[in-house]
Amino acid sequence: MKETPLTETHIALGARMAEFAGYNMPIEYEGISAEHQAVREHVGVFDVSHMGEFWVKG
Repeated sequence: MKETPLTETHIALGARMAEFAGYNMPIEYEGISAEHQAVREHVGVFDVSHMGEFWVKG
């Protein structure tokens, strides 16, 4: 399973991880209510790095 650059951070912050599109992705932290409140009072980050890849040849 692939990992994003933020996978270790998600795990360190207590995320519950699951497979999504071949990647190990966070699906939940403390629960929807706690996440909602955290975003309203602070800031939220959505890891979309699994959505694109660059292929470099040369």
